[in-house]
Amino acid sequence: MTVSTHEAPGPGQAATTTPFFIVGSGRCGSTLLRVMLASHSRLTIPPETWFLIPLVKRFSIDRSLIPGEVEAAVATITSDYRWPDMKIDAQGFRQAVARLTEPRVRDLAEVVYRWHVQAEGKARWGDKTPVYIEIVPELALMFPGSKFIHLVRDGRDVAKSFKSTGWDSGGRWLHDNTREWLKAVTLHWRWVHSEFRDRILLIRYEDLLLDMEATLRRICHFIGEEFEPRMLTWADKVDEQVPEREQVRHTKLKLTIGAEGVARWRHEMSARELFVAEAFMGSQLSRLGYERHYSSPLWAPAFALTRLYCRTVLPAVQFHTRAARFLLKRLRLRPGSA
Repeated sequence: MTVSTHEAPGPGQAATTTPFFIVGSGRCGSTLLRVMLASHSRLTIPPETWFLIPLVKRFSIDRSLIPGEVEAAVATITSDYRWPDMKIDAQGFRQAVARLTEPRVRDLAEVVYRWHVQAEGKARWGDKTPVYIEIVPELALMFPGSKFIHLVRDGRDVAKSFKSTGWDSGGRWLHDNTREWLKAVTLHWRWVHSEFRDRILLIRYEDLLLDMEATLRRICHFIGEEFEPRMLTWADKVDEQVPEREQVRHTKLKLTIGAEGVARWRHEMSARELFVAEAFMGSQLSRLGYERHYSSPLWAPAFALTRLYCRTVLPAVQFHTRAARFLLKRLRLRPGSA
């Protein structure tokens, strides 16, 4: 495994090879956008990496790592359960890292990214790990000139999508499923009011579905690439781009996606779920330009009570319910119990 850290663009190619990151929350359509952009002749985007968060939290990113830190960083990268998704031999990765001179965290990460660049014969890499919206400042420092595409989707559809995948933790109240979306949106506003504002592009998932070519052209312009029509025919790339263990969560990627993928909450959410979702997400939905079902200010007191109930009363009720179920289960398992 031989990996270079720099690669010049070929004839006729754009000069930039700076990386870009697709960020946001889960269930926002980032996998779809990744497959589209990775269909470009110059761009490669590996499966979600995730390792950059523990790396930037544990190690300094503005200096070379000492040998013990390099070993620990390599272990952090290769021990994650997602590492097999990279399709890189761990021993080959360690050997490539050993050839680096005074490596920084960035250099270790680029060994992974450059492997995909070379394996696919591309010129530039991107990353699609939505949770990296938490470390935009660190990534901006590590990769000068990098760009960030924040893909946002109607939060009500996100909350319902989390529930449909089995990641639901809020039961029929659904409030816990709003947290990741709210965190991503809150961070977005923080970054766009900072020195990183010119490096972040907000893209709505709904625009990607309803006006695909125009939206992809906008993204390409932002990252300094020429639009390619092949980006519109991504379906045949799904099997090779999406890790096998995740394909069950992305069964709709191969389907023609259009208006039916927009505002699904209108026919999929119960009245309770919709009210709770808007109680938590309402102000941010409005700020992002999404139409609200409960838009009248008169709902504000009821929303406040709903948030209070979900944050204080409901956890206690759920705890006692789970405890009672556990006790009943243990009693049934006792010898001689009916």
